Amino acid sequence: MDPATTRSTRVLCAVLLALAVVLLAWILQGSMQAAVRAPNADDGYYLRYMQRVRESGLSAFPSLFDEWNATPKDWIYPPPSRVGFIVVSALWARLFGATIHALQLLSLASHLLLCVVNYVFARRHLGDVKALFVAVLIGFSTLLMGLSRLPLTDSFIALCMMTTVWLFLDLVQRPVRLARSIPFMASLALMVLVKELSVLLVVPLLLFVLYEKLVRRTPHDLARIALAFAIPGVVAIAVLLLAAGGGSPLVRTMTIVMHSPATNRYSIAVGSGPWFRMILDFLLLSPVPTLLALGGFAVAAARFRAGSYDRTTFLLGVIAVVLIFLFSFFTKNVRYGVVLELPIRVFGLLMIGALAGEGKSLRATLGAGLAVALVAFLEWRSFELFWVRYHGYDPVTHFLAIARELVPRGG
Repeated sequence: MDPATTRSTRVLCAVLLALAVVLLAWILQGSMQAAVRAPNADDGYYLRYMQRVRESGLSAFPSLFDEWNATPKDWIYPPPSRVGFIVVSALWARLFGATIHALQLLSLASHLLLCVVNYVFARRHLGDVKALFVAVLIGFSTLLMGLSRLPLTDSFIALCMMTTVWLFLDLVQRPVRLARSIPFMASLALMVLVKELSVLLVVPLLLFVLYEKLVRRTPHDLARIALAFAIPGVVAIAVLLLAAGGGSPLVRTMTIVMHSPATNRYSIAVGSGPWFRMILDFLLLSPVPTLLALGGFAVAAARFRAGSYDRTTFLLGVIAVVLIFLFSFFTKNVRYGVVLELPIRVFGLLMIGALAGEGKSLRATLGAGLAVALVAFLEWRSFELFWVRYHGYDPVTHFLAIARELVPRGG
């Protein structure tokens, strides 16, 4: 492809992405009134944290930890250890006020930025057209669209986790000095400080490096990569120690966080089930993209067995398999698996490409584009069902089954 054509394609993709983001903003902003606000649940805790830190600054954190640790009824709600999100929300409050609506706007902004971030990074590994398709598929995810209107951490942690995945792929793609790893390290540290469970993402990333080093004999500098993981860990622990006011209150908070699901009757009732429960939830939320992703995973596996190795899809496959395995040991909620939307959409696009006909012909590209537009439309309809008509808040399996009319409403 000549430079002029490449430049024209890039400009066209950027324009189409901008139009998709504007359409998303219009859809989501217009449905904001239908979004559930629960000031006596998680929403209220995030609001209180935001208000306290905005008023008192970072010095408010030790008292927040002490109050949460001393109040058993608070233990089923978000802990103040989510320092990254709380600080960002307090800064956000300086512009938009310290209200639940401001938290909703933060989620919306995070989701729209997520589309742009995925496009920018995917361009480097998939090309302009596929990057556009991935960004649109992620933007119109039923789950992510719904969460983008709620005053919770989910949209922001999706942004942090997917950014971390792409930066990690850049890290292993080109051997660079440790100083060039700072964006990845900063993203990883922020991710852990936003939501404690996100640390599970480290496991598949490390397993991927070990596979490439030991099996494929990729010349990774394991010492440099180990430092790129260790430094964010040290930074995150140091920040948490300062915020908690010492080791004792931090250990107390983390202990409660780990053990509270076992005593939370709601989590036990709606968060138990077999290892494949999260897959079932994605099928209920986004049946077409999830089925396409399963097909795309099979296509990628067949190509891998035939000797074709694509680093991007292999990494995303490792992330999906390992995280689904790890989530099987925890309370199961599809909200915890927001980062899985990245492999779902990329593998879904792989299947669309296989069905549309591989190659760079205009006909195949237009066919794939029409398929992506159809999937986005179907996801929009699912969003209207779950999050507008049924006023969804916590997308647990029973709620999703009721909305799909698979079980009786009183069931």
